[in-house]
Amino acid sequence: MSGVTRDLAAVAILIGIAGCGGEPANGVYPVRGQVLYRGRPVANAQITFHPVSATGKDGVRPVGRVDEQGQFTLTTFKRGDGAPPGEYRVTVIWYLATPTRPGSDDTQPVNYLPAKYADAETSQLTATVIAGNNDLQPFALK
Repeated sequence: MSGVTRDLAAVAILIGIAGCGGEPANGVYPVRGQVLYRGRPVANAQITFHPVSATGKDGVRPVGRVDEQGQFTLTTFKRGDGAPPGEYRVTVIWYLATPTRPGSDDTQPVNYLPAKYADAETSQLTATVIAGNNDLQPFALK
């Protein structure tokens, strides 16, 4: 390996190491939480964080899918990466396929949660994401 090549390799390694500290990629931080409805997990529900300070197309809206235990992680740019720091209004929807009539194979999606939880203005659910790991208190829906 020549001296110039070795020096360039050393610089590339140092830049890579410098990029590994503190700030996460894309300015998002891990967010984990739980969603319960009447004390039970809502498997396959979708949770969405709506930024309070950003409006329209400018604000990203991190989303998560609730698992069998009611747990979720948020995704903004790539699966499970988290959310930008800030204040959020939170919505939760839980659509399940429901037969259109008894004995029919035809189904339609029905939200099994109260409608207020599907609207950021009426859900009354809020969250704060900070720089670092975020383990949120459970969202207990009624």
